Amino acid sequence: MVGTVMLWYIVVTLLGWLAFPLAFRLLPHLADRGYTFSRALGLLLGGFLFWMLASLRLTPADGGGAWLALGLTALLSGWALRQTGRRTFWGWLRGQKTLILSAEGLFLGAFVLWVLMRAGNPEILGTEKPMEMAFINAILRSPTFPPHDPWLSGYAISYYYFGYVIIALLTRLTGVDSAVAFNLGSAMWFALTSLGAYGVLYNLLTRRGTVRKAAAWAVLAPLFLLVVSNFQGSLDMLHARGAFWSPGPDGTLQSPFWQWVGIKEVDQPPVEPFSWNPTRRPGIWWWRASRVLQDFDAAGNSVEVIDEFPFFSYYLGDLHPHVLAMPFVLLAVGLALNLFQRPPRTEGEMGAARWLVSWLSGEAAPFSQTHLGGWLRSADFWLAALVMGGLSFLNTWDFPIYVGLFCLVYAFTRFEALGWSWGRVWEFLELGVALGVAGVGLYLPFYVGFSSQAGGILPSVSFFTRGVNFWVMFGTLLLPIAAWLIWQWSQRTGTNFRAGLRLAAGVIFGLWAFSYLLAGMILAVAALTGARLGQGGLNDSLYSLSSLFFQLQGSADARDLLWGTLARRLLSPGTWLTLFGLLAAVWGLLPALRKTETPFEQGKARREDGFVLLLLLTGLALTAVPEFVYLRDQFGWRMNTIFKFYFQAWLVWSLAAAYASVMLWQTLGGAKRWVFGVLWGLVVILSLAYPFWAVNERLGGLGQGRALSLDGTRFLQNNPDELDAIRFLRQAPLGTVAEAVGGQYTSYARMATFSGQPNVLGWPGHEAQWRGGGEEMGSRQSDIELLYRTSRWEEAANILERYQIRYVVVGSLETGTYPVNEVKFQKRLKLVFQRESVRIYEVPQSTGTALDQP
Repeated sequence: MVGTVMLWYIVVTLLGWLAFPLAFRLLPHLADRGYTFSRALGLLLGGFLFWMLASLRLTPADGGGAWLALGLTALLSGWALRQTGRRTFWGWLRGQKTLILSAEGLFLGAFVLWVLMRAGNPEILGTEKPMEMAFINAILRSPTFPPHDPWLSGYAISYYYFGYVIIALLTRLTGVDSAVAFNLGSAMWFALTSLGAYGVLYNLLTRRGTVRKAAAWAVLAPLFLLVVSNFQGSLDMLHARGAFWSPGPDGTLQSPFWQWVGIKEVDQPPVEPFSWNPTRRPGIWWWRASRVLQDFDAAGNSVEVIDEFPFFSYYLGDLHPHVLAMPFVLLAVGLALNLFQRPPRTEGEMGAARWLVSWLSGEAAPFSQTHLGGWLRSADFWLAALVMGGLSFLNTWDFPIYVGLFCLVYAFTRFEALGWSWGRVWEFLELGVALGVAGVGLYLPFYVGFSSQAGGILPSVSFFTRGVNFWVMFGTLLLPIAAWLIWQWSQRTGTNFRAGLRLAAGVIFGLWAFSYLLAGMILAVAALTGARLGQGGLNDSLYSLSSLFFQLQGSADARDLLWGTLARRLLSPGTWLTLFGLLAAVWGLLPALRKTETPFEQGKARREDGFVLLLLLTGLALTAVPEFVYLRDQFGWRMNTIFKFYFQAWLVWSLAAAYASVMLWQTLGGAKRWVFGVLWGLVVILSLAYPFWAVNERLGGLGQGRALSLDGTRFLQNNPDELDAIRFLRQAPLGTVAEAVGGQYTSYARMATFSGQPNVLGWPGHEAQWRGGGEEMGSRQSDIELLYRTSRWEEAANILERYQIRYVVVGSLETGTYPVNEVKFQKRLKLVFQRESVRIYEVPQSTGTALDQP
């Protein structure tokens, strides 16, 4: 195991050094010249070239294609090194001993730590790990791209799968087993995310102060991003201890406090005898931290909401897109910071729209002199397009978020240099559209076969976040941020409180009004179409959609849906008041960043404060929007929107919280520093309760019948027949597999998942999510059932032919799911694998006459 771990470390490190000359050239305004982002850049660029070459059929998607992609990356870096100058490059490196040693120590330490965490529980079992393993194996088995869908034969993957391409690329380069690579990937991404977060804070801190101090303080960024957790762990401890519970008149434990908190499981009496150990609670205690929010419809029915944060996601161990995107999200933040720290540029003042008008009139200046033309000539733009476009392929939700942050930074730098005008808004929009178009264009083959499940915007009328739950979720980050904002307001001149209030009121109440306007329109549509129900066509479709909306919201009564939910929001104002206050504080500070009148502003004030305020604005947008509207998907309510938006809010706010903590530790003195230190320490200790107990549970049993392993198929060792069958299919020629079809989050589809062969149908629920419905699945589930149970060869032969099935698996899962009639397979097909509980039959390749033989 040690050799495999070191091999991955060496390969990824070499990829980072391979890409560093390119980062050095393209990120000149960062103090580390992109060193801490070079591994992420190398993986992104190498993965992009590998995928694009295979997608265009220029190279096969095999080891040769992987090495060619690395060769092209080396050529690009060679060009960058020549442009920079070797003497300049090596001279800079020789002076960066502190940075290199600290960054490399952090990266190696984080990697080893999470290797141990995954080795304590390596099984690719439960939640969505099988789905992710299936994607990786399908990519490894596909001769070209797009890779085949492992759970829907005849189709390509319809999902944002770039992260799995990068994992597969590393798997090919290192030659490790894919089930081991799965767990190494989780550990490597934890280390890459640690290094990226470290790099953002390091580059913010080194503009003032010594490199050594910056290198030390920057460790707070990965701490706040990846280790600090929400307050649920502390609440679990208090609950397990019996805090705030007392016997009622009937002798049962009661607690108004826990009822007010309103988080499932901890609103029930604790198990006696009481203890500080939350792991004694029945069930998977650590799961609850990802469900601290609780939505209720207008009828009072609870609705599940997902609110993962990074430590939970890595502890869970799923290689889900929001996890795989994290190092590259931080790379995007690094690009935005590089843009923020560059000197004022001379892009043309003329906007693209104004240029177009002048061009139509025949009086246009050269397009290169326009604002947008200057960007299109810039390497900054194309690097940003490559990274932002990659985010769409990695985790599509992140694409508009970080395009927005990048453009917001640019608009702010123009505001700093030129002052405010509506031209700043147009520059923001023009750059955003250009980056969006370029990002999509660079990854165009992905979009050709991609089917999004998003179906528009719906008003979140009934669903909103209670303040207590919002603070349980984000309080560990918002408390240091709030302290820093208060300190900023006390030290700066030129703040504009009224502007902040106006902006906060416009955003919060504007979103509120927009949400209720949408709801009113849906009510009107329901009334109009309901009066003509039965006419068919568009009228009945609109009525059905509006009725579904009312069903999800819990009421079709206009008074209850609009006024009743409004009253509930006003009675639980914690979240929107928090957002209102933070928006006002952040926006009111922005004008002050152009002032240098007080000693604070002339000395200890930092221009980098502005970048952190922009991170805060991004997080506020991500948490404010789903309070009032959400993206419609297969779930129907805001569960997925909260999940995706809150996760990114955690990311940007954790960077801001780390920066705020450093600034307050460095600038406060006397009693203020002492008070802040005590409160800060208390918050951090409370935030570490969750990871403390989680790590203790994961690693505490080692040496007591549990051994370390990175093999994700270790659980199959208890079923050696199944494991041997999977190994047979892994080396067998590519072909469609027939196996039992069943529910998601189960062991169904295990042959396709672990072999990379496509099966007829895997998890139907997931396929419906990926493709926005069940049209492509058709009758596959019932056809597979018929294939196994029928005694008529004609019926079976028809199904084998229809789906071009090559391998038929008959194992314990098949015989336990269907009344299998195996005689027809024994008579007509070739038995190519046999163990006591598993047999695999191969269908003749010349399907026509072979299947028709009597």
